[in-house]
Amino acid sequence: MSDFDRGIPSSLKKYREKVSNSLESFLDGREGKIYDMINYHLGFNGEGSDGNLQGKAIRSSLALYATEALGGDPDDVLPAALSLELIHNFSLVHDDIQDDDRTRRGRPTVQYKWSPDQAINTGDAIKDLALLVMLDRSPDWETDRTLKALRALSNYSLRMIEGQVMDLDYMKRKNVDIDSYLDMICAKTCSLLEGAFHLGGIYSPVGEEEVDKLISFGKYLGYVYQIRDDWLGIWGQPEESGKSVLSDIEEKKRSFPVVFAMQEGQEKEIDRLKELYYSKGKLGEDKVEEVRGILERLDASEKTNEWAERYWNNAEIQLQETGMADWAKTELEEFGSFLLTRKK
Repeated sequence: MSDFDRGIPSSLKKYREKVSNSLESFLDGREGKIYDMINYHLGFNGEGSDGNLQGKAIRSSLALYATEALGGDPDDVLPAALSLELIHNFSLVHDDIQDDDRTRRGRPTVQYKWSPDQAINTGDAIKDLALLVMLDRSPDWETDRTLKALRALSNYSLRMIEGQVMDLDYMKRKNVDIDSYLDMICAKTCSLLEGAFHLGGIYSPVGEEEVDKLISFGKYLGYVYQIRDDWLGIWGQPEESGKSVLSDIEEKKRSFPVVFAMQEGQEKEIDRLKELYYSKGKLGEDKVEEVRGILERLDASEKTNEWAERYWNNAEIQLQETGMADWAKTELEEFGSFLLTRKK
């Protein structure tokens, strides 16, 4: 069992399996190269595949989990949860192109295995399938809720893309501050986690005020998830994460530890960090290690984790104010605490 699996509530794992089986069923019988690439990215075929959905499927599983915790029927939200999972995955395919990543989840990326052009096609197709699975699998008599969920998902997807635009733009900008970084991850990362809990509200018997609390919890959880992910992008272990820890610094991403260091660090260290980050091209391995050393001297590792913990404290407050069942609140508290120390 992986470290991440140990931190996931057992009922959440059950829903991950349901999402995997349902997506595989939805894609069954679709033939052609585009589906070969789609199924490969999702993990249903190709080298290194065990025939199941790759990745954690956290967002889609949380939609099912939240619906149950709020007194709804998880089967009702399943088409929307599958749509959310596919939206997340189309963004990953495109993200790999934009970052020129060669591996994801320990396997060659679509853009590296085939080509960036074919990866664009793959991501586009997955986005269309996200719409089709929602329409094909939702019952005709659920039109109102289907449209409400579809509108919500479209808005969250658009916001996620806006965040990705900001992320790429920041790589070319100087003096990105902490507030700007937080605005970016609020769009790029928090949006789909908000969407998971929003769907739970749509498909359960709760009012709009309750939905707002759920969305707020999802937002704070997104901050925790991304800030810790940024820490892992510098200090994580490749054998745990399945991803090179050199890539974020090599690509000179304005991740939280870097943004914090540039804003709060000592002048001499900041000057050298900026010199490295504002240079042309990717950073070589020696420069990557130099950057990591500067960040450690500026306590960026410790401060990054402190900020993640601060957002988790906000998330806990929102969680307790929601109408989710006590068993779910307890499990989500444990899950949030795990996110603060996860290794992949």
